[in-house]
Amino acid sequence: MRAHIDPTNEAACDKKKAKSGTRLLRAVLGGLLAAALAVGGLCAILPGLGKADDRKLYDYLYSDIRSRYPSFVTQNMSPNSYLAFGSSEFSTPKSLVPTVPAAVFGEHNTGVDMTFVGTAFDQSLWQAIAAGAYDGTTPKKKITLILSPQWFFKGNGAQWAFKRIFSYELYRQFCDNPNISEETKAYVRKRLGELGIDKTSLAAANKDTFIDELNDRIFTFGNELNARRQIRWLNADAPYKTAERRESTTPVEPDWNALMEQGRTAGKAKCTNNEYGVYNSYFTQKAPLNSEKDETFSQADREYEDLRSFMRVCRECGWEPLVVMLPVHGSWYDRQNVTTEERQGYYARVRAICNEAGYPYADFSSCEYEKYFLCDMTHPGWVGWVRIEKAIYSFINDRDDAFLGGGSFGEAEGLSEADLKAINGDD
Repeated sequence: MRAHIDPTNEAACDKKKAKSGTRLLRAVLGGLLAAALAVGGLCAILPGLGKADDRKLYDYLYSDIRSRYPSFVTQNMSPNSYLAFGSSEFSTPKSLVPTVPAAVFGEHNTGVDMTFVGTAFDQSLWQAIAAGAYDGTTPKKKITLILSPQWFFKGNGAQWAFKRIFSYELYRQFCDNPNISEETKAYVRKRLGELGIDKTSLAAANKDTFIDELNDRIFTFGNELNARRQIRWLNADAPYKTAERRESTTPVEPDWNALMEQGRTAGKAKCTNNEYGVYNSYFTQKAPLNSEKDETFSQADREYEDLRSFMRVCRECGWEPLVVMLPVHGSWYDRQNVTTEERQGYYARVRAICNEAGYPYADFSSCEYEKYFLCDMTHPGWVGWVRIEKAIYSFINDRDDAFLGGGSFGEAEGLSEADLKAINGDD
């Protein structure tokens, strides 16, 4: 027996479903509209990634977010500033080391400033990507790369940390740079894959397909929104320019001798509980760890190749780099059983890579035993920053310096044993 269907009830049911579907559609569209309005409102109130406060100095801010956005960095550079690529050495505060660049250059009109790019764990591959991303953002082609020996520890330094410090923003700008060869881009992409960067991000940055282009837009929008949220804190952290910076029109070269004396005095005051010239709290906390024990510099082939890739990027982009070769802490590394042969092999290998590329270097390997060159076992200290700043100043102004070598500078003179004996004699 066939069931009787009431056409009136069926029509009512269809009408009810239609209304329900309409309400759902309206809810979805309303939600999307609300989200769009919320994002639009957020975009309207957040600071942009361009020009900021002219009254403030942004060159020496230590920030991973800031470093990822060349548009913000270079639009807020001082007129006489030059890009300086590096890592955690940029974090040392003036309160610990009063001779840091932010004090020596930043507070005075010397005609030279350093604009920091990079933070902790950024090594050669990150620097190569950043150099490609920053290409074309500033007319000044001289740049500095501060090279840390720790990048070349066994196992390629801290490459294990690359995945967490990878910058999609810099990489996509690197990929978009027409000056970089396909060969160099292929090398970098292969290395990123080896270091755990997901294929979706790599494809999006390279815009392999239409879907990848859409992903790139989504990733870029989200990352920029997050960066703009944090820019307000950068604006708050940036110091106001000193009266000298605001009013002086004639650059004056720093008094290097006075700064060296200031550095030694400050270092001696900060290092009273050890014989190594390491500041007190660091020595107390870190020395017992013996982190450098039995380290080598001959088991980091990938890092050396990544350094070569940085040189290739510089060549293709027209950068003129100065590679600053920091020394290891000689007396501490002796205690840690890191042989002189290992250390000298590292310096020689870096020099060879620079010479192969035809680029100069600031070679501070002769300062291994200079007290207060480093403030701990890794970072430049009271004397070290003065020597580095003087070498960079000389490089920018096309003049010789005892620590400049390679390129057109010949062989670096450095410190002799007699120099070290005279310098360390009072301590």
